[in-house]
Amino acid sequence: MPTAATTAPRRRHRALAAGWLATLLACASALVMVPTGPASAMAKIQCKQTTGTGYIDPIVHHDQAISSATTHLHQFFGNNAWLALGSYANRANYANLAGRGTNCLNTADTAGYWSPALRYTATGSVIPAVGFWAYYRAFDGSNNGPGMAFPADTRLVATVHNWTCGQFERQAPVPNIPDCHRADGRPGHTLTAHIDFPSCWNGVRPYHPSTQVGDTRDNRNYAYPVKGVCPAGFPYKMVQLRETIAYAYHGYGTDVQLSSDPMMGMTDGMSMHADFWNTWVQTGLVSMVANCVNGTGTRTKAQCG
Repeated sequence: MPTAATTAPRRRHRALAAGWLATLLACASALVMVPTGPASAMAKIQCKQTTGTGYIDPIVHHDQAISSATTHLHQFFGNNAWLALGSYANRANYANLAGRGTNCLNTADTAGYWSPALRYTATGSVIPAVGFWAYYRAFDGSNNGPGMAFPADTRLVATVHNWTCGQFERQAPVPNIPDCHRADGRPGHTLTAHIDFPSCWNGVRPYHPSTQVGDTRDNRNYAYPVKGVCPAGFPYKMVQLRETIAYAYHGYGTDVQLSSDPMMGMTDGMSMHADFWNTWVQTGLVSMVANCVNGTGTRTKAQCG
């Protein structure tokens, strides 16, 4: 039979063991409760409505006299200085647009975004865009990864695109306007275009003097990643911009076309493309990329959507 002298140490040992077990469980619980989250994410910037339409192309036909015979009708989003520029819009320079107002919810996003207008083939009537979003993501299009802010005054035209009937419809992405007659036109259930911009840069900064005439795009200094890798000569991983445009259309797709289709010898929306002119408030763009894409700062709804 154990004596009082032998049972006291055993009790102490059991108490110590219980204490250590409680400490370990508390540490494990604390470790589990620490939020990890992604190292980075993306920004989803919504612009409320189009800023207007016009037969102008300030990037490809900069400071050139053009008309419906030489270019196609564009819908403009984001920067709303176009409305005040009037006939001068095609001659606009960076100083005319940077930080000059926007209809995007992120007020620092004063970039110029535009694309060919979607029209009814029979009448030429423009089909309104009911939603526009600029997604800024990692360079490879993922929601987790590196991406640098575009230099100020960068001018790009993107041609990589697809069409759907909205994010809540089962229509797979296709290169032509799909049959969306089963969609009902509610948000996420209407014809939608998605256009991706190149995101690998060679490091040559844009140079666009006010006297520059004609094609001013910087595409020669940019490339698309291939299988998640930037090609040789384009080592800098920029953010990938995706423009998403939802239209007030949910029909069969046979009675509509882009304004650029006939001019480019195409049909069925195959000529879809989009333009981006980086006239952001540049400090706002850099901050957005750091906070919303790279995850190195504070993520807020006002900045990241």
